[in-house]
Amino acid sequence: MTSPDTAALAAIAPSAAIENRRDGVWITAADLDVEAMAREMTRLGFRLSTMTGLAHADGETALIYHFAAAGRTVHFKTFTRGATLPSIAPIVRAASWIEREIHDFFNVLFSGHPNLAPLLRPAELRAGFFRDAAEVPLQLTRSRTEPS
Repeated sequence: MTSPDTAALAAIAPSAAIENRRDGVWITAADLDVEAMAREMTRLGFRLSTMTGLAHADGETALIYHFAAAGRTVHFKTFTRGATLPSIAPIVRAASWIEREIHDFFNVLFSGHPNLAPLLRPAELRAGFFRDAAEVPLQLTRSRTEPS
């Protein structure tokens, strides 16, 4: 990234940790103003590629917003506050379905979303069913196979 890009990104989240990695710029800010981020990234010519949700055992969800432009990627990581974050769908239309999916899987309320109706979740599954995995410690076992 050129210095004006880095300065513009730093202005989006002044208290954030900014890290240049092989896969792009990573910005982590617990207090990120996601609406201001979406407006500024759009102004800078970036498009929202996708979003990632990661359930935390405390009931909150880490959200990563992945943006791309001209072969460059920028990833913003933030956290829900009371399982809620403002929706960026009114600013970035591509976020609409992704936020609905994250709402289905992690029960994140995106305030201001125009339509948080279930997208993928069958009626018999409760909202946030991916949270179950965060509440149960992951145990990996490796089985040994004997040569025959």
